[in-house]
Amino acid sequence: MLPHLVQNDGCTSYGPGHHVHWIHTKKCHQEPGQAVELLLTSGDIGADGWFGLRPAFDHAAELPRVWTHAPAALTELLTVHRGRVFWLPRWHALKLVDSAGRATALVNAGFEGGPLCATTAPDPRRTVGGTSYGL
Repeated sequence: MLPHLVQNDGCTSYGPGHHVHWIHTKKCHQEPGQAVELLLTSGDIGADGWFGLRPAFDHAAELPRVWTHAPAALTELLTVHRGRVFWLPRWHALKLVDSAGRATALVNAGFEGGPLCATTAPDPRRTVGGTSYGL
């Protein structure tokens, strides 16, 4: 079973950089579009939630700087992750993949940061097909 990735911070927002909605997850799996492999480690995530995306290989376009409302959870996830990380620009999402090629986590990344959080408690169990989708 995958670790529980959602910080119980009271946020229920599905806006950019917040929780991943099940429809967002479905679209990322069914229609991923271009996927750019990244060099991303736990040390890249700022305490304020901002981090830059660096391509693992030559990439023609500049990659954005993005934000997550749960930087501690993403840092912890990347600390134990032993696979590959992909940027799905069409869906503003990070997809973490294990050594067997299975998606293990999906992270919603925003282009704007800030306290855009809703305040009703989220559903604590957010998984689809064994994939966590809750940062």
